Amino acid sequence: MVSDLLPLFVFATIVWWSSTGVVLWLTRRPARAFPRIALAAVLVGLAATLATLGAREVGGAAGAYIGFSLGLAIWGAHEVLFLLGFVSGSRKTPCPPGLSTFSRFLASTEAIIHHELLLAGHALALFALSAGAANQAAAMTFALLWVMRLSSKLIVFFGAPNISEEFLPRHLAYLGTYFSKRQNPACALPSLAFVLCLTLGFGASALGVASGGFDWTIRALLACLAGLALFEHVALIAPVPDAALWAWAAREPKSPFTQETSQSPAGGNQ
Repeated sequence: MVSDLLPLFVFATIVWWSSTGVVLWLTRRPARAFPRIALAAVLVGLAATLATLGAREVGGAAGAYIGFSLGLAIWGAHEVLFLLGFVSGSRKTPCPPGLSTFSRFLASTEAIIHHELLLAGHALALFALSAGAANQAAAMTFALLWVMRLSSKLIVFFGAPNISEEFLPRHLAYLGTYFSKRQNPACALPSLAFVLCLTLGFGASALGVASGGFDWTIRALLACLAGLALFEHVALIAPVPDAALWAWAAREPKSPFTQETSQSPAGGNQ
């Protein structure tokens, strides 16, 4: 069983690492390239969404891999649009000082609400498109990524010692002001426990079916993905140099156009 899991874990890890790196690299291009990158992201997201229709009845391990990859592609398209600044929230200014925890939560929600609503809508659309189908891997993968994102945001909101603010492009630097400046790792325990339970739950469910088929493969892939998310959660509160994994992608381009990235897509300073 362990030998069967190893190829899946390697595949999930490579796709997770490389797709995150590509997203970071794309969103650090000169601002004049943002419209073209955003258009490409929209087209990729739409194509991957439509491809889920063609994969509805594709079973076996191949179907699981295809659906898993489609879910990641759709998620990556959303992340590109968010990090480019095209879809974020109604509040595009730094967090006002002196807010209470609840007021800061509301302000933080306003800063990203459009993106979260778009993610929720797309998740519902994916489940609707795959309703009753044998292959719902894309919807499951996308939904898991969204849940993991919300979980990690709670840790960041309440205070984490190792927040990698360098992953925020210059035009979204104002979002860093909504992070808690207090180091409160104890608040991360519920999120860590939740993600650990998901990881173990997917892993245990994979043990209950015969290896090699669709059900086993997608459950094992989701367990691997949840485990990688658990690593990211731990890195927020423990001295884990996770930022080094994507240093090559998060580097700002050194060119005369670098300063353009300090502007929003609409041309105004954030």
